[in-house]
Formats: sequence, C-alpha cells, structure tokens
Amino acid sequence: VTSIIHVFNNELNRLCDELNHSDIGIVTTNVTSSVVSLVKNSVNRRCVNTDSKIAVCDTGASYSAQWPAVIVLYSVWCNSEEWDLTRLYLALSRARVYCSVVIFPYEGRTLDDSPHMLRLLRNLSSFARIIWH
Repeated sequence: VTSIIHVFNNELNRLCDELNHSDIGIVTTNVTSSVVSLVKNSVNRRCVNTDSKIAVCDTGASYSAQWPAVIVLYSVWCNSEEWDLTRLYLALSRARVYCSVVIFPYEGRTLDDSPHMLRLLRNLSSFARIIWH
C-alpha cells in the first residue's frame, strides 16, 4: 500500500503544480478501503485553506463526470478481459486532456494472474501514461 500511495502522491504533486490544485479527478477501481482512505487524506491535505477542486470517486460513480486531468488507480483482481476493458475505458474516458493510470494487482495477486492486461496495456500506452507497479 505504501508504494502505491507513493506513486500516486508523486503524480498528484506534479498535476497540482501544473494545474494549480484544481480540476483533477481521482478515479478508483477495485481499490481497497485502506488505499481509498490514504488517497482521500492526501487530497484533503492539499485542499486545506484553498479553493482546490480535486474529486475522488469510484469508477462506477463517475459515469457523467469529466476533468481536464485524471489519475486512475486501477487494481486488477479478476481474469475477465471484457470486464477489465470496460472498467478501464470508463475510468480513462473521464479525462478530457491528460490521464495517468496506476495499475497494480489486487492484494495477494500478481499481474501475471491476469495475462490479458499486458496486451491491453500495450494497446493503451499510445493514449495514456501508464505507471507500472
């Protein structure tokens, strides 16, 4: 969990500097409550005493939302290419201009447990910055 938050914070810091802490969406998929809690704490620390607009939401709750910049935290846990493609596309499509994707295996798994993700990530690498963990 610590290394996931470290990668997330590095990306969020970079975006906050470029966008003046506003209009950033954090979209999560299959992320444990402990990771979501740390993400929200990190966002709240940046937004204290500012007019910052950084939203944190689950992919399923983001159907009509869009932001200029999005960080996707995507935890791979199933072995369904269709499911992963659908959820990942929904998360990616929330970004109007810039999107970072942090993909990591669900607790107790490795990305090798979902071999379809390697092919999927190669296809997406032309359209999004993919951060491997």
